[in-house]
Amino acid sequence: MARQKVGRNDPCPCGSGKKYKKCCGLVNDLVEASDDPFTRGSKLMTAVKMKLDEYFENVIKKIRKDAQIQFLHFSVDRTLPPEHESIFSDWLWFDLLTEDDNTLAYHYLVENGYYIAPSLQDTLGALSISFPSVYQVEEISDYYIKARDIFLDRPCDILLKEPWEGIDGDTDLLLFGRLVRIEDESLFSGMVLAVDNKAGQQDFLLDHMEFIRRLLNGTMINTLKFHAEMLYGVFDHAYSKTLLNFNDMRSCEIDEQQSIHLLENLTTGDEYQRLYNCAGFTWFQPSGENRGYVRIMLGKSVVVACADVLEDIKKLEEKVTSLLPGKELQVLSNRFLQEPPPADKSQLWFTIVKDQETERWLDTPMSELEGRSPRERLSEDGGREQLIQMLDNFLASRENETEKELIEYMKERIS
Repeated sequence: MARQKVGRNDPCPCGSGKKYKKCCGLVNDLVEASDDPFTRGSKLMTAVKMKLDEYFENVIKKIRKDAQIQFLHFSVDRTLPPEHESIFSDWLWFDLLTEDDNTLAYHYLVENGYYIAPSLQDTLGALSISFPSVYQVEEISDYYIKARDIFLDRPCDILLKEPWEGIDGDTDLLLFGRLVRIEDESLFSGMVLAVDNKAGQQDFLLDHMEFIRRLLNGTMINTLKFHAEMLYGVFDHAYSKTLLNFNDMRSCEIDEQQSIHLLENLTTGDEYQRLYNCAGFTWFQPSGENRGYVRIMLGKSVVVACADVLEDIKKLEEKVTSLLPGKELQVLSNRFLQEPPPADKSQLWFTIVKDQETERWLDTPMSELEGRSPRERLSEDGGREQLIQMLDNFLASRENETEKELIEYMKERIS
């Protein structure tokens, strides 16, 4: 079908409601006037985003708050710095899936792509297939950065607006950004974040994103494209030099002989500390200082490994599988899966949650205890009796069965 000729004073067919000469016609004129590839590409991307913003204005008002919460879910403090607004906006347009598993940019391309100027149509297509990633800077020239995508191991030449002053070409620098291919040039869309690779940030990013990829059972490209909020969160932790909490739980069914074998090995030596027996399980943790919640939970027919930090997740899995050749721990729950545990494992999951909540309660200073924590009070005369009385009082005031079950668990832990 031939493209219908549009008069300069006709309504712009892109759906904006403006006259063509003040919309797509104007944008095309402005872009054509520039011979600078960077300026041309930047103007084209800006024009596309303005159209998306106008077209989906009412939709964005409804979903923006929830979308921002989703985008920041894995970040360090879950707040969006003003200078990161363009990163969030690009994710909102080009990565966030709607109810029909398509992006807003895809919907606009299908509904209006035929009517907009060819240069804008091509740019919208390029932005739609783009995704954020992390690039290792290898060489810096006047107007280009030679870099390599650390996750896909792909080289690329990134176009700059102007020479990058004050940066040593030998600097081991990592760049987080969305690279877009426009008219045979690659340039970043929106904000670019940079971090020096001085404390193993690249290894941190590679290890964590590969773990997430395997967890999601997808390709790396799909992980970067459709779970970009996870990459943003991992990069934020690498930038802040902060450990990332996975709240990972893995389980494996065992028989009685295997349970005895595990119990003997975990009890022998000083690698693991036996903590307590509770809810029909024996609980262990690695000896020494631990980062977050780390447990091996051993029952007669199941063993569970729980850890927050990636290094501990791997160590616990290696320990259990080395003692049970041929056995494999299956993921029960993980913060990055964002889904409930299997129905047949829900009670097992809840037992772990009760233990985690008990640990938080034990370390929380309380006014009823004159500013001390329950754990501190337990070490004092009459402390256990006072805490049991406190829990009984809580129990008598609760009607929710889940809360009652948690309080009963707490009583069992301190008894």
